[in-house]
Amino acid sequence: MRRFSSRPYGQSVRPSRLVSMLFAVAILWMLYERFRDPSTWRSLLDLKDDTTVAAAVEPAPIAEDPEVIVPGPNDLDDEEVARSKERLDLVTDKTPLKPREMHAYWQFMQWSQTESSAELEKRALHDVAFTQLWEQPEKYRGELISMRLHVRRILKYEAPSNPGELRDVYEAWGWTDESRSFPYVVVFAQCPDGLPIGTDIRGEVNFVGYFLKIMKYDAFDVVRGAPLLVGRVQLASPRIAPRQAPPDTTVIMWILGGASVLAGYGVWRQFRAKSANKLTSLPDDVVSLGEPSSSRRDNLDVIPEFSDFEEVGATSHEEHR
Repeated sequence: MRRFSSRPYGQSVRPSRLVSMLFAVAILWMLYERFRDPSTWRSLLDLKDDTTVAAAVEPAPIAEDPEVIVPGPNDLDDEEVARSKERLDLVTDKTPLKPREMHAYWQFMQWSQTESSAELEKRALHDVAFTQLWEQPEKYRGELISMRLHVRRILKYEAPSNPGELRDVYEAWGWTDESRSFPYVVVFAQCPDGLPIGTDIRGEVNFVGYFLKIMKYDAFDVVRGAPLLVGRVQLASPRIAPRQAPPDTTVIMWILGGASVLAGYGVWRQFRAKSANKLTSLPDDVVSLGEPSSSRRDNLDVIPEFSDFEEVGATSHEEHR
């Protein structure tokens, strides 16, 4: 009789199938890692690598605009510093810009006009994080800070009456590589040539100026805050990311080849096992031609006697009569 194995938890997975599944997942993962590299698609589509051309040709330096220098006292003057401390005591953070804070605002604007951007850069603080200004505004208030901004909005305003008799002021919104989605707002009096003005622009600028406060603003019905600085801007040279060397595909091809061979061997083993089961397991009702079945053997053992035939013959004669 055929034996059936009981599997109360369902059919089990054969080891060969499990190995094939693991290799299939490994192959898919390696293909994903390979084809997510842009150089793969460039080679398949026969595209020129623009990065190679850009790396071979150095970008031309941007000609700096002649900056207007207005002689006057700045933060290097002790009397000016003492006067600014009195005005900075009126500044509050995480609030809109108030009229009482405009005295310090215009004083910083005058200070930034007394020197060029290069001179201000020499004594400015670099690599000041956004969180430092946010958590310790009193510590950095009035400090000269330098940063590179990705600007997305620049507006031009007509300046109100001010000590420097400035006609226009410019307000730029942008972020640094460190602040990411948290913006800065910077104000300056001179806009470099080539820097677009609008509510949806793309530009790179180097800014150096004085930190005033954390200014409150509304963004999509949400109250937020941004560091407000007053100073100068200059156009920044575009950055070119270094080209990464394409990955070596030799190891990947060996792995793919080995995985394919193992997967094929597993399929062959599985097919061979199925064929062997079909040949060795015959149905119970199929009887071998060389041996009689039990029913036939029982019938052959019972031999009818001669008297039985006589009775059958006599009965048949009486019926014909």
